[in-house]
Amino acid sequence: MKQRENYRSAILDQMESAIELLGPNHSLLREMQARDGKLQKLYAELDEIGVGMTLATESGDSWALVLPDASHPGCYRYSAFRSIGWTCHQTYQTLDEVVYRAFEAGYRVVAPRDTLEQLSKTAEWLKGCERLVFIEKMNAGEISYTQMLAEFAKIEASYAMSAAA
Repeated sequence: MKQRENYRSAILDQMESAIELLGPNHSLLREMQARDGKLQKLYAELDEIGVGMTLATESGDSWALVLPDASHPGCYRYSAFRSIGWTCHQTYQTLDEVVYRAFEAGYRVVAPRDTLEQLSKTAEWLKGCERLVFIEKMNAGEISYTQMLAEFAKIEASYAMSAAA
């Protein structure tokens, strides 16, 4: 598959084809224009902030942090997270592509810059970070699913004891 050169105009490029196929007054074009407006807001934030910008889903319950990819020098990633911790990451060649792909994945709103900092102070986040170790072990075949759930129960119990104290 050929690498797109300009991710910033991706939706507008698609609109040209849609106009040829559907005509200039189709409702799909208005939807595409609205999507492009949201995408351009993300690129404006990228131009201002660059690496470190945070995006959110429209529901506001999932976020993506734009970073250099430590595993692939010269590439960039978005690392997705929820209130319970990190959920995934995706790596791409350019910052523009990272933002476009995050947008495609549903991260379409600029989030407050301190989102991760605020979440990282919560018990849910801390528990999620502790659970992540056991998720990785289970995925690597080092422990069973049942063992992972037992470790989760221990984590929950330790936080319940701390809260009761």
